[in-house]
Amino acid sequence: MIFYALDAQWNKNKRRDLGDFLSSMNPFWWGDIGSADPAIYADFCSLISEPVTRENSFDLAGRWIDCVGEAFVKAAFSTVSRDVWNECLDEYLSAPHKGADS
Repeated sequence: MIFYALDAQWNKNKRRDLGDFLSSMNPFWWGDIGSADPAIYADFCSLISEPVTRENSFDLAGRWIDCVGEAFVKAAFSTVSRDVWNECLDEYLSAPHKGADS
């Protein structure tokens, strides 16, 4: 979901630095549930130790974004409201995706 939220912002502004970051965190590069740069997913997993639920996903995403430390990533994520996040989350969870329980 974080990738989708940031990608939506990139589609609006086409910032090169955000595009480069998205390329590194791309969750579709490999067949597993990691990211194109495995360190990004490993950092996420080390920071987020609690289960991610529908109710806490926006807050956990924000916590990770804050730890990334890049102002352009924080700025892009700050444009996403909790309501928009939840609408997109409903759509995301209604379709098959990587990491879904069978």
